[in-house]
Amino acid sequence: MGWEKLLGDCINFTQRLVQTPSMPHEEGTLAELVMAEMRRLGFDEVWADEMGNVNGRLFGQNRELPALVLNSHLDHVDPGDPALWPVPPFSGEIVDGRIVGRGAADIKGPLAVQVYSMAALLRMGERPYRDVVFSGVVQEEIGGAGAKFWVENLDYEVALVVLGEPSDNKLALGHRGIVQMWVRFDGRSAHASVPQKAQNPNYALAEFLARLQTAQSELSSHPHLGPTTVSPTIIEVDTKSPNVTPAWTRVLLDFRTASESTDSLQAFVHNLAGDWPHTIANAWTDAPFPASDEIIYGYYTPPESAVVQKAQALLAAGMGWEPALTSYQFATDGRHFVPYHIPIIGCSPAEEAQAHIAGESISIAKMADSLRGHVQLLRAF
Repeated sequence: MGWEKLLGDCINFTQRLVQTPSMPHEEGTLAELVMAEMRRLGFDEVWADEMGNVNGRLFGQNRELPALVLNSHLDHVDPGDPALWPVPPFSGEIVDGRIVGRGAADIKGPLAVQVYSMAALLRMGERPYRDVVFSGVVQEEIGGAGAKFWVENLDYEVALVVLGEPSDNKLALGHRGIVQMWVRFDGRSAHASVPQKAQNPNYALAEFLARLQTAQSELSSHPHLGPTTVSPTIIEVDTKSPNVTPAWTRVLLDFRTASESTDSLQAFVHNLAGDWPHTIANAWTDAPFPASDEIIYGYYTPPESAVVQKAQALLAAGMGWEPALTSYQFATDGRHFVPYHIPIIGCSPAEEAQAHIAGESISIAKMADSLRGHVQLLRAF
């Protein structure tokens, strides 16, 4: 098998993937393209499920072992204003050694690497050590319904899931979990012409946000996944009338953490809010958080674990250098697999900084390295 031919075919597949728009709930055409490619490449099994996820399997030398799963998603975010792009966002053009287009890095280039690393073994006349399954799931960008369906309906054992999310050919051991909460400040409404008759909650919110900016450095940190962060995002009031003092105002806080619980985060917020009447609610349900001191994770696979040690060694053997250990800043579908006790790592040629930006692109040279690393991983994991 020629590596140049393999890389060329992988590049071509990536371009075709980028040229096929696949917003959430609109992944059907792309799903058909991926399944057709896997069938053409000679995968042993290719199938779709009721959710629209697509799967392809290579039979391993020892089929009694749990499978190795390569996971990517089929959807992408909106390309935004085409005028901000150096080339049309669905062109898949190659510029300075990089494939450019919406989804090139997140996640169609990595998806192509996963599929073609499996195809490489077939071209070499080899079989992976254990069954390898490619899993392309839908709706990752809007919460992960496809991944949830996949893991809830698994009918085979899984030894390891390798995420294709951008990691710059490093080994991503996890990411922080998400807690989103509404913090509401209650006041008293009045006509804006008589502010002395009102109790304006906007002042309470302003004081709270100023305290928050200073105090967030007091939040704890995870030794590998990094510090807890908080970002105020959406602000709402109860009225749309410009001449009315609001009766309440609220702000959405987006926490990312691997070292705090919902109890500790609520205590942090209550302390900053002080005596002004306020309430906290779950942003997803608008209900109070149940009491819990359980630490919040996205996913975390410790560096000393056997799966990390083995995967790192095999990727190094394939790429010719040892991949550094890292973590994701953003959330992934990996968080949905944690309750099922499935080991998870991430490894991808795409760079995290390319995700969701205008002019998104992926390095062809890094795709070549990733192909070699993945082939060795499939051979021997």
